[in-house]
This record gives sequence, C-alpha cells and structure tokens, in this order.
Amino acid sequence: MANQRWITKDSGDKKRHVLINTGRKHREVKVKNPGVSPSALQKEAWDMLGSLANVTSVDQLLLAMKKYSGTLGDYSAFNSMLINMQNKNATIVRSATEWKYFGRELKDDARPISVLYPIGVPRKDGPGKVKDFIEKKRKEGLDDETIDKLVQEKFNTGSAGTAFVFGTGKVYDISDTQVIPGKMKPVEQDVKATALYNTLKKIAKEHYTVEEDVIMSGARGYTAHSGDGQKIVVMKVPGEDVNALHTLIHEMSHARLEHLYQKDLPRGIAESEAELSTYLVGSHFGFNFKDDSAAYIKGWLDNAKAQGKSLGKENIDRVMNNARWLINEISARLVE
Repeated sequence: MANQRWITKDSGDKKRHVLINTGRKHREVKVKNPGVSPSALQKEAWDMLGSLANVTSVDQLLLAMKKYSGTLGDYSAFNSMLINMQNKNATIVRSATEWKYFGRELKDDARPISVLYPIGVPRKDGPGKVKDFIEKKRKEGLDDETIDKLVQEKFNTGSAGTAFVFGTGKVYDISDTQVIPGKMKPVEQDVKATALYNTLKKIAKEHYTVEEDVIMSGARGYTAHSGDGQKIVVMKVPGEDVNALHTLIHEMSHARLEHLYQKDLPRGIAESEAELSTYLVGSHFGFNFKDDSAAYIKGWLDNAKAQGKSLGKENIDRVMNNARWLINEISARLVE
C-alpha cells in the first residue's frame, strides 16, 4: 500500500472515498540503434592496417591492397577498408544524396555502409554535385573558363583539412541503387594514359619543378632537391605514356611523402611506400602495374629487412592516404 492512498471526491451532495495509485508507472521506451560508434570504426580500421602490415608476401600484399583502390578517390584509407569490410563487392560508393546527382535512387532493400566523416572541417563536395553544377552552367551559356572559376570558388574538391573528431554516416554501393527513369548520368569514365599523365604533370608542376628527359642507364626517373623545393625528373620515350605515368606517380609520391627529408627512413621503406602508392593509383584508374610493382617492392623490402626494418601499419596508412590525395586531385581535374 506504500504506493497507494485514499482521497475524497465530491459528487454532488455526496462524498466518495477513492483509492489511487501514487507510484510512478515505468514507461517502455524504444531506444533506436545508434549504429557503430566512430571509435569502434577507427579501431577496426587500425586493426586492418595492422593485418596488412603483417602480410609477408609482396604479391599477397598487392592483392590485399588492390581491393581498396577503387574507393580511395572518395574515401580515406580507413573508410576504404571499412567499406570493403562491410561489402567486399563494393565498387562505386556514394551517399544517398550524391546518388541522386547521378540520376539514381536507393533500392528498397539497400544495405547501408557505415563510414567515418570528419567533424569541424569543411566537407568535401562529391563529384556528382560538381558535375550537376557544371552541366547547369553550360546550359546557361557560360564558357568553361568561367565555370572553372565558379567551381573553384563554390566547391571543396580537394583536401578538407585535418580532423580530430569524427562522426558516422551511411553510404551505399551502386549495386544498391537503381536508375531514376530519364535522369541517369554516367558514373565512371575511361581515362587514357596520355590524358592521365598530362593531368598529373600539370598538378605536379603546381608543387614541384618537373622535367622530362630521355632514358639513360635504364633509369626511368628520380626526385631531387631543387632550390628550396623538390624536382621531379621523368625519363620517357616520346609517345609512350604508360611507363611515364607509372614513373610520374612514383616520383610524385616520393616528393609528397618527403622522403628526401626523412633521413631516418631506410631507402627500402621509402621506395616501397612510393611504389605501393603507384600501384594503388594505377589500379584506381584501370592500369595494371602489378608485375612491375611486385618485383620492385620485393627487391627494396629485402633491402630493408637486411637492415632490420619492415613496413608497419603507419607506412601503409601513409601510402593509402597519399594515393587518395593523388586520386582526388586527378579526378577533380578530369571533372572540369
């Protein structure tokens, strides 16, 4: 009776004694599933990096890393691994909003993929949004030079900056989408080696001195000090751009990873980082550098092991994020 008491109620000229409950009723509250936490996703990604670093066969390492190359252009190393972990068949991954720019919508049974997104830094604008803007401006009669300036002013297509706090979001593979009748747009585009080489050379010249030379003593290229910066030299046969593209990605990776300034980093590890980056970027754009990359990396890793050094997960992380930056920059220019 502790949670009950009697009260008196007036009912006309009569009084009634009524027993009431005074204890609180417990409400049943349905709590929504908050999804995977950012910290849990980050731990998963670091564990996967550790697993990659423990792969001893170069061929197996290249095979293991290739499956992340397709999504590196739009997602970080962590997110590329998380996407593959949740959907091993994922190829092209976008948010539901971004898919609409490509004239696609989610299927009723679409399976969401959890990814990390940075908090406190500008969000990168997806290619669909940028392409949609460009198409609208061309219909308005603007020339490409004017449109290019507007894109640079309006959109963030490059790096968003360094984030220390992350949230989680949902993205979807193209297999979980369907065409919106009358609105479909091409999602991918084939890129020839010449166009890709010229695009990357233009990007490289914005950051470094870039020179082309004839092939000497079997060497294909090198990176060297040049004044206060770095110089990239690509040795190529005129009209042959696949090997030149391979070389330019490799040497630009050396420059971006600042191997010239890392005196404590064994050369074997530096060369392996640069070539792994090259393999990932090439794979993303449909070029198979596996045979050359495998032989090159194996030789340099043997050299590093002789000094008691090996690739760690920090090296793999640097490789994947360097490859992502290169893919991002190239893709942004190809959209323009």
